[in-house]
Amino acid sequence: SKRVEDGMILLYRMLQRGLAANTITYTTLIQGYCRVGNPNLAQQVFNQMGSCGAAPDIRTYNVLLDGLCCNGKVERALAIFEYMRERGMDVSIVTYTIVIQGMCKAGKVGDAFSLFCSLDSRGMKPNVVTYTTMITGFCRRGLIREADVLFKKMIEDGFLPNEKCVLSR
Repeated sequence: SKRVEDGMILLYRMLQRGLAANTITYTTLIQGYCRVGNPNLAQQVFNQMGSCGAAPDIRTYNVLLDGLCCNGKVERALAIFEYMRERGMDVSIVTYTIVIQGMCKAGKVGDAFSLFCSLDSRGMKPNVVTYTTMITGFCRRGLIREADVLFKKMIEDGFLPNEKCVLSR
């Protein structure tokens, strides 16, 4: 927490001296606040970026989405995710996987699976991490049959299970 605060102090000093912070600087601070369990400050930093001339990129959005999900703010993450899609942002499979994982952790496995199933219609293909995330979500809810069906589909689609996937079954 102290290091993130030090980072913010450094940012304010930079801005006071007329130096511009870039997207990487802001993304690092957002990630730091999320890691220490302060997603509200992370989102404040995110909201401040644009007015300071640093536009968030897909990595910034992914860091914020992941941080919100990991800190129990899934609804807020879903709102940002919808905003991204409505604006036609170049959302990657990484972004979808982050959201699916957040939904699973929040107990919204059915909604996560609906999003997973919609990937193809959105021009996305799940990768081994996406499959593993969904399989783990099923297993944690005791939905072993669903996990097994998806596990077989993953193999059928040419993905070899990783250690995490095998252990989640």
